[in-house]
Amino acid sequence: MNEVIVLFLSLAITISIIHLLTSAIIMKQKIKLASNDVNILSVYKYPSITILKPLKGIDDGLEDNLRSFFNLDYPDYEIVFGLDSYHDAAFDVVRKLQNEFKSVKSKLVVDDFAIGLNPKVNNMYNMYPSANGEFIFINDSNTRVKTDFLKNLVSEFNNDNVGLVTATIRGVGAKNITSIWENLHLNTFVAPNVFIAKKFANISIVIGKSILIPRKVLDEIGGFNSLKNYLAEDFLLGIKVKELGYEIKTSVTMVDNVNENISFEKFLNRHSRWAKMRRNIDIKHYLLEWFSNPIFSSLILMAYLHNLDGEIIFASVTLIKMNHDFYIMKLMRSDFKWHNVFAVPFKDLAIALIWFAPFFSYSVKWRNNKIKIGKNSVLQSA
Repeated sequence: MNEVIVLFLSLAITISIIHLLTSAIIMKQKIKLASNDVNILSVYKYPSITILKPLKGIDDGLEDNLRSFFNLDYPDYEIVFGLDSYHDAAFDVVRKLQNEFKSVKSKLVVDDFAIGLNPKVNNMYNMYPSANGEFIFINDSNTRVKTDFLKNLVSEFNNDNVGLVTATIRGVGAKNITSIWENLHLNTFVAPNVFIAKKFANISIVIGKSILIPRKVLDEIGGFNSLKNYLAEDFLLGIKVKELGYEIKTSVTMVDNVNENISFEKFLNRHSRWAKMRRNIDIKHYLLEWFSNPIFSSLILMAYLHNLDGEIIFASVTLIKMNHDFYIMKLMRSDFKWHNVFAVPFKDLAIALIWFAPFFSYSVKWRNNKIKIGKNSVLQSA
């Protein structure tokens, strides 16, 4: 039995390190390929785009986040903001920016009508009748972009079979330890694994921070009404688009997810919610996530061996993971500080402990509501 445990942990560590090497190679290839792409935008007919921006409270850097969308270099776009209450603190921020950028077409929809249990989908459902664009860009309020962002995403629709494009997520702006953890996880785990899943398993992972979809395709899948009772509405949206025979692409164009001062409670709640969501979408792939965390496996092995060999293995694996994460952050041109690399083992151990949460609980707290997560992330009132 002892030999079996040691063999399993050793195998997990080996697979994890291979996974790290693979993610680094793929990210380098993707970013290099993107930098060598020929710009076809000069001959591309720009479609009109409606940006749907659901809001709830004040996110880190909210005003600057929203301002980046008013400053987009794109010939024909509008922004539709959505709130469920006039008393939401984001209301005044939107009004201020609308007055500042009167030349940019924008609307603010305030409506608390609910079609289902997903509050973000409810918000977008209420905004959708105000949208006039040929394309719909779904985007979270805690993101920030460069002026050429929409042009780059639109250029990915280079054939009629492309039905959805999402951007690569990049965490920025950390000012406390849990925000450093958050940005580390987004940049070194989430971003590379989107490309790994596509390359090796042909799984298209759609992340709701930024989704560009033709209006006709969104209507074909049944609009937001078809997503109303799912926690993973972005993942389900991707599945429905793919079922219609369309291609889903992830652009290497970065969308910055601004995380400045996330509390430990928020970090814990967010990642336990995401863990429960992933576990209920596909248990097989969720179990495989164990093999992406070599620091946790090597810590268990060190404790089990309880000797110098175990300590050397743990120290070596930790150094490998820290160097991997530093390399990925540099590739992505994040605002990561070199000394933040010392947060890597603590973040990985926190994520490892959260990984067990879905096996003990199916309920989550989301926007002050307690909700149960069922198969495929179907939501039920707790």
